[in-house]
Amino acid sequence: MKKLLHVSWQQKNNISRNDSIWISIMKILLLLSFVAGIFVANLMGREEIANAGVLNDYFVEKFQYTQINGENLFFYIIGERMPLLFLLFLLVFTSLGIFSGILVVGWQGFSIGFMLSTGIAKYGVKGIILVLGGLFPQYLLYFPVYIFYCYVAVFLRQRFFAVGRDNISERRFAYGIGLLIAVVLMIVFVAGIFLESYVSPVILKSILKLF
Repeated sequence: MKKLLHVSWQQKNNISRNDSIWISIMKILLLLSFVAGIFVANLMGREEIANAGVLNDYFVEKFQYTQINGENLFFYIIGERMPLLFLLFLLVFTSLGIFSGILVVGWQGFSIGFMLSTGIAKYGVKGIILVLGGLFPQYLLYFPVYIFYCYVAVFLRQRFFAVGRDNISERRFAYGIGLLIAVVLMIVFVAGIFLESYVSPVILKSILKLF
């Protein structure tokens, strides 16, 4: 009996150690991808930088004088962002959940690093304000959702390995917890889309008055 308990404890300890490694990989990849975004932006020519996203002069000029329809923008962003989120939450119950979460977090880090670097290259300090204005306040919700998704993927992986394939009731419980968290994260994400549709354009328009 003692031997069995020792083996069980050792297995759980190994699982926890492996899960900690996954979280460390996520953090390292986030940092590296952010740095990579800065590096790639610095390799680009000024013409490419001038046409990058919200840094495009045509976009800046048009956005200043265009009336934004929040409802249309909301449903447009829903169509753009939600399919990826649905895919992530389908994958979270599989062995690909951790990989997909880490890749998405890495892409977010790369994008932010890239945009900040191009913003500085084109507008100096004002470029940082412009880029952050384009991300605020929705990324206060988007980014935690992506990060927490990775933790959920690690948690489910730990639960599934701990209970084994034969313990159906425990696996159902883990699925239920995962589904509940997924619904909560989706609600938070939709709240972020609402902010991006109705609040972010107002903030961005105010910032663009400086340009």
